[in-house]
Amino acid sequence: MTRFAYAAVAAISLAIMSPAAAQPLGIGTSPQGTMVYTLGAAVSKALAESANMQSRVQPSAGTGAMVPLVNSGEIDIGFCNAREFFDSYHGVGSSDKRKNENLRAIAVLFPLTVGLIVRNDSPIKSVKDLKGKSISYGYQSQEVIRILVDGMLANAGLTIGDMKPVLVPNLIRGMDELIAGRVEVSFFALGQAKVAEADAAVGIRFLPMDDSPAAVDAMLKVVQVGYVGKIAPAPNLPGVRDTIPVAHYDYVAFANKDVPAERIKTITKVIAEQKDAMAQSLPLFRRFNPERMYSSKLKVPYHDGAIAYFREKGIKEQ
Repeated sequence: MTRFAYAAVAAISLAIMSPAAAQPLGIGTSPQGTMVYTLGAAVSKALAESANMQSRVQPSAGTGAMVPLVNSGEIDIGFCNAREFFDSYHGVGSSDKRKNENLRAIAVLFPLTVGLIVRNDSPIKSVKDLKGKSISYGYQSQEVIRILVDGMLANAGLTIGDMKPVLVPNLIRGMDELIAGRVEVSFFALGQAKVAEADAAVGIRFLPMDDSPAAVDAMLKVVQVGYVGKIAPAPNLPGVRDTIPVAHYDYVAFANKDVPAERIKTITKVIAEQKDAMAQSLPLFRRFNPERMYSSKLKVPYHDGAIAYFREKGIKEQ
């Protein structure tokens, strides 16, 4: 074959390849040090090792900034909690009130455990003791976090009006304020790198919530999703010093609707079948159950590629 013929074949091959397939997958996350960044990195590693799919982790200021980028197609996939996903798709609640109708669900992943945090030497013993205390608040780039904080305060019969809010743009800054002593209480997910950093720097402690039915109902009136369950101390859970009730919220993976179905089917397969590998980077994956990946309770449509995988594997709605 002549050099010209080789060049022609190569050109034709490139022409028939879809641009999406030829480019690395864009994975949207929150800043380094957050659970979402570690989640994105774990999925990226699993895609490369088990499916030979190249990807690029693209951190942004927070999920509130990242979700619209997935909607617009600037990023292919992302992760956020179920409440934020619902709000973003429908343009309600924690969203900027603009519908993100190009979002499609890939999978329910695992329940994320979150809590309010104080320094370990603080006299504050429970969320009910927080009245009049200074707290990280606002979370302009992660507005859903503000709603979660409001829900946790409601669990103790409090509102932000009972507190002294210190405005922060995101989770990382909120924890920095606690480390620096500029607030008495902050918010973060359990078992994350930033929590370990804070514990090493100043010593921190998660506050127990009220798991009585009335208190949980008060929380759900604000956040609509989630539940309260007990967590025991563990080596990978800095700040959990006793068995305590904390809030749980499902996390989801999602994509832009125009990402090719075969690509999303592969991503869904990797997430479903590489649990142990991803748990090495993010222990939360130990709580991942493939049978829970599909749920109409999200009230957001699933991507056709994910549905194809579920049908192939007989995964039914939970």
